Amino acid sequence: MSEYTSIYGYIKVDREYEKTVNFIKSIGKDAEYPFVNTNMFSFGDYEIPYYYENIFLGFASSHKYFGLDLSDWNKFILKIENILRNIDFESAQFHVESAIGDFTLYWETLTKNFFTDEKENDKLVRLIKTDEWYFGFGRRGAFVGDLDENQIFHDYEDLRNYPNLNFVYPIPK
Repeated sequence: MSEYTSIYGYIKVDREYEKTVNFIKSIGKDAEYPFVNTNMFSFGDYEIPYYYENIFLGFASSHKYFGLDLSDWNKFILKIENILRNIDFESAQFHVESAIGDFTLYWETLTKNFFTDEKENDKLVRLIKTDEWYFGFGRRGAFVGDLDENQIFHDYEDLRNYPNLNFVYPIPK
């Protein structure tokens, strides 16, 4: 079993780039594992023509044995959701390559969502609607949010059924 885990992804910013970057800069260094530090983000370029329509903020980190304990998943997701709650984002996607498998976490804002009520209950799309956003698993297109139909993911069930994890979303407080 590999001890290394890589987590990488993006946050697709809607319009308030400066507010978004300022909030992420305010995070600074995280003292609690799994770490989500300001320096794990790249801020892209906010000048046209270096982006079209949306700016993407990148994220990359590596961890040792991430994901073997449910608290790892819960803490990481809650930290990312705290960021999303305080910025102007359209969608965010984080890929976790871990000892227990590969998982892609996905969030989409409710106010600018790409999904209709019909798709909300689609078993392929598999998004969980909360008061703040949609959350789900599986790699999705950055501009449309559709799940790649050639890759049906069972990440939610895999995390729920992995020994001693019993993942549940939304995360109980």
